[in-house]
Amino acid sequence: MGIAKKIKRFMNFFKEEKKVAIIQSVPEQSLLSGKTALITGGTGGIGRAIAEKLLSAGAKVVITGTNEKKLSACVKEINSEKLCGMQLNVADVSSLGSKVTEAIGMLNGKIDILVNCAGVITNSSFFDMTAEEYDKVMDINAKGTFFMSQAVSRHMIEKGIHGHILNLSSASALRPATTPYHMSKWAVRGLTVGLADILAQYGIVVNAIGPGPTATAMLGKNDNDSIYHATNPSGRFAVPEEIASLALFLVSQTGELIVGDTVYITGGAGITTLHG
Repeated sequence: MGIAKKIKRFMNFFKEEKKVAIIQSVPEQSLLSGKTALITGGTGGIGRAIAEKLLSAGAKVVITGTNEKKLSACVKEINSEKLCGMQLNVADVSSLGSKVTEAIGMLNGKIDILVNCAGVITNSSFFDMTAEEYDKVMDINAKGTFFMSQAVSRHMIEKGIHGHILNLSSASALRPATTPYHMSKWAVRGLTVGLADILAQYGIVVNAIGPGPTATAMLGKNDNDSIYHATNPSGRFAVPEEIASLALFLVSQTGELIVGDTVYITGGAGITTLHG
């Protein structure tokens, strides 16, 4: 290296921005004070648990669902002045722009956090799958996540918001994909890495959670059912509140150095792939 290049490199060292870590302890109930969140699929299961957790941490929240009656009942049951409901079908891509604008109006003019939780599953096998079932699962789980992220990230960039996008993948993304559900969760896992890469420059943090078997209505579980699971190494299902606690960590300042990752919470279900 020539002397001129050495001098230039030396001078650039002093131009670098100096950053000093300041560690502060923030009570959980204040972690999201002043923040706003939009949660798709927020009327039940994991989505509802995340909504309740973010509300408890001080956020103002809009939950969405396709069933207006269920949506209204959920908002009434949670009974928080910081919660609003909005009817939304994430598979209807043409409506997402106007729906995001509607949510922004409910959330004091900004969205700090997007949680893509809307999802469906089908029990049909590879050999029995129909095109209609395939399209429904992929349109909601993968396509919906993609275009909701697109609409909200545009808003964040335009407003200079250093926000968070949290996607719901699954332990199914660790296994060979033979159904649209498995495929959709592989897609979400890959999208999470891609979005983290292109949005980090705008201060937007993107991650995903990959739950294992969770005691929700999607898997036929009601509130008072046993959570015993015979084949999970932990011996039980996860409960939605456990997923919600991880979600809060990932969308708050405490988890900002986790970028582009899918964090699995499976009770060991993910490692069963290793045993054939």
